[in-house]
Amino acid sequence: MYRLKVSRIPRFSADVVLLHYQSVTAQSPPQPLDSTRSVIIDRATRVLILNSKLQTPDQRSSAMPLRSTKMKSILLKSFAAMAVMATQVSATSTTMGEDALLSAILADQTFYASFDSQPVADVAKGDAKLYYIVNDGSKQSVHAGLPADGKTVLSPGDGLRGGALKFTAKDASPIFFQGKDNLAYGDRDWQGTVSLWLRLDPEVDLEPGYCDPIQITPRQWNDAAFFVDFNEAGDPRDFRLGAFADLKVWNPSGADVPEPKRPLLPVTSPPFGREKWTHVAFTWTGFNRGDDSAVATLYLDGEPKGTIKGWNQQFTWGEGEECRIQVGLNYIGLFDELSCFDRALSDTEIAHLFRLRGNKLPGPSENPEAKK
Repeated sequence: MYRLKVSRIPRFSADVVLLHYQSVTAQSPPQPLDSTRSVIIDRATRVLILNSKLQTPDQRSSAMPLRSTKMKSILLKSFAAMAVMATQVSATSTTMGEDALLSAILADQTFYASFDSQPVADVAKGDAKLYYIVNDGSKQSVHAGLPADGKTVLSPGDGLRGGALKFTAKDASPIFFQGKDNLAYGDRDWQGTVSLWLRLDPEVDLEPGYCDPIQITPRQWNDAAFFVDFNEAGDPRDFRLGAFADLKVWNPSGADVPEPKRPLLPVTSPPFGREKWTHVAFTWTGFNRGDDSAVATLYLDGEPKGTIKGWNQQFTWGEGEECRIQVGLNYIGLFDELSCFDRALSDTEIAHLFRLRGNKLPGPSENPEAKK
């Protein structure tokens, strides 16, 4: 039996983790994990770094690929559970493997809103408050909290665990979280993940027109923007991931581009329903590289549904721009458990989030404002 602890390493990429491990038997009771044996693993390249004194990722002279005889010997003599982290195989083999996987996931979480008690995020690297917009003719004002008209409310007991956000009208005031620091932005080789849960019957609950449960951009839906949406019509409606680079990059002429030629990924007959919660997640890697190697992936209920690739995904979010994580645009239904991560989670990690169904994630105690 083995105990595991995963931690991040300063100056290394998010894929490089320090894994402490310890064999526990009746003759050798548990000791503090920080004082036991440890190895450094690069999850992206599947390399075990043997020398823990390396100063930067460029100084990995003693790194060894997994296929080497020495590596295999080390893995066999150490513990089988370590292979969960090194090769991203199923995390269901042992409870400790699942705990280590969750630790690795939460180490890279930058934002989490449970919507259990207050319109405030439980975990936030940036501003934790939820805001709503009031349009009064030509004027627009922004206020913290939820609007008083009752069209969007916290609904105790209706969430995946605890409360949820409940949207009851298409014309509800727009609401959003600030994107700065809550969704870590990188101007070179950018990656990340967004995760959320939805409960609705699109064909019954939604009104005609496009509906975006989440849209993230400093400008508009087709200009340096991520979104997931329900198409404007259909029975059933398609559910889609959009990853639109700067407008001047993906559509420099400003032409009316047909939907099949846009950076969109449609899913036909998506698994939504009033009597069930559906997990939605999307990841992105290789953005802001200046080439067409970027990939965005959509997941539903823990399973990958396809990718958007072959585009130059140049997202310019300037210092003077206000990026917003907009929630529930034209949406009618329940919305819960919104999380952001500063790296692209693996297929195994996304599936693990789905299996957890909101359990074992940080609660309101992480942010004092969230439990008032």
